[in-house]
Amino acid sequence: MIEIPRAALMADQIAEHADFFSFGTNDLTQMTYGYSRDDAGSFLGIYLKEGILTSDPFEVIDQEGVGQLVEMGTERGRKTKPDLKVGICG
Repeated sequence: MIEIPRAALMADQIAEHADFFSFGTNDLTQMTYGYSRDDAGSFLGIYLKEGILTSDPFEVIDQEGVGQLVEMGTERGRKTKPDLKVGICG
């Protein structure tokens, strides 16, 4: 499971020991934004209303941030292991 930003950054090294990657997008989102899913309900509505966010990052993958980490992790992992299988969970 690739669930924290550092794992995506170190994916080339992780791929040396992995047969597949599964990106845990809920935890990766939580760690990337620094939001606790348990607490986010108290402020996400305000962020959406005020236009700080355009969508709830726990409902729609943030392509610019979290998506970039998934893309980077996949590319780095496949640089080490070209046939690496990749999936998403969350």
